[in-house]
Amino acid sequence: MAHKKSSSAEQEKQTMKRSLSNTHIQLIALGGTIGTGLFLGVGNSIHLAGPSVILIYGLVGLFLFILMRALGELILSDLHKNTYIDFITEYLGKSVGTVSGYLYWFSWLTLAMAEVTALGIYFQFWWPKLPTWIPGTITLVILLVINLVSAKVFGNLEFSFAIIKIVTIIAFVILILYLMLTGNKGQYGTIGWSNLITDGGFFARGGKGFLRGFQMVIFSFIGVELVGLTASEAQNPKATIPKAINQLPVRIILFYIFAIIAILLAIPWDKVSTTSSPFVQALEGTGIKDASAIINFVVISAAVSATNSFIYSAGRLLFSINYDGKNKLSKFLGKLNNRQLPANGLIVSTLIMGLAPILNLFLGDNAFEFISSVATSMFLIIWSIMIITHITYRKKTPNTLLPSYRMPLFPYLDIIDLLFFIGMIILLLWLPTYRISMISALAVFILLCLIINLVREEKEKSQ
Repeated sequence: MAHKKSSSAEQEKQTMKRSLSNTHIQLIALGGTIGTGLFLGVGNSIHLAGPSVILIYGLVGLFLFILMRALGELILSDLHKNTYIDFITEYLGKSVGTVSGYLYWFSWLTLAMAEVTALGIYFQFWWPKLPTWIPGTITLVILLVINLVSAKVFGNLEFSFAIIKIVTIIAFVILILYLMLTGNKGQYGTIGWSNLITDGGFFARGGKGFLRGFQMVIFSFIGVELVGLTASEAQNPKATIPKAINQLPVRIILFYIFAIIAILLAIPWDKVSTTSSPFVQALEGTGIKDASAIINFVVISAAVSATNSFIYSAGRLLFSINYDGKNKLSKFLGKLNNRQLPANGLIVSTLIMGLAPILNLFLGDNAFEFISSVATSMFLIIWSIMIITHITYRKKTPNTLLPSYRMPLFPYLDIIDLLFFIGMIILLLWLPTYRISMISALAVFILLCLIINLVREEKEKSQ
């Protein structure tokens, strides 16, 4: 009897605590769609594609909504699984699951490095001579401590950050529209629709410019699947996960497309900065006193929020990959502490994120662009594997065992989504600017495949 109780306790200990409420999940889902990709990276997208970047955001948002519908069905088919990697392992095999897990984990680390790099850029708005590594390093230490307290504390912090970001975006859009309707002039002339089509029209950069704009836009959307990683700690995932996913198209329209239109109303597209936040630039251009300082604070909070989310995600992924492992390292990384948190995974992940300043020293001003393009490349591979996992799951699962929340028009939407992601991989290989990043991501994927297979073969020989 005592043995049974001990076994039950051990099982309970290895299950993450369900401490995230409905409000937490909704705000994490909202906040997850607003980060550095929008606040900083959008300038790069506008520079490359011109006003047609609005169309790119709509297209990418549509394909990622399809992805989230597939992932939502997977999550709700088995709520005992910790992350998407558990599903990849079950339906595509342990080797593919392990490779995908480490690639996905490394992708989150790369994203965090991009955010840490962006933080240094934002703080230079007030202190131009401040070394870019200082704000990021301090932020990582503080956020690690917060993540080691509980998932609920993480949820409360994300709740606060999400509120700040959402209110700011809405206020920004309303302010620009008000200034346009009242005929106000800013630093760049009259605020109005003419700025959208100045110097070349909607497709001012032509077809190649339109295609070049996809990389940073895709980077902007990375993090939308964070809502799925919260399922194992959500109090009522069957209700909150579908609701959060179904609201994604509305969030894309409100917080991406409307915000970008507002920027382009205030600034001619060819004057948008690529080295600082276009939101700060737009408000500086209106002449409203201290407005740019306020939005810079919000931009910083968005980067801190994103970094917080990436620490949360990376720690849980590292735990999930190593859970139930037999070697010493797997046992170390694949266990929960007495707070039911993957503490070791969180600490190791954050330490690696702290390497971002070293990359900044080597890459200088190009650090953010390079890191973001590597992250985009890795996520395109991961998303492709996720779609293949969903297709395999549906083929192996009888209709009677499918959850009520299903991917519509299966398998056609899955196939269209997969073709889009593969098309983006080919596009990044074709464009010289992103070729090295995409080749690096593919090289990491192939190297992981080789290492995992070698380890498996050695294990089989020794048995």
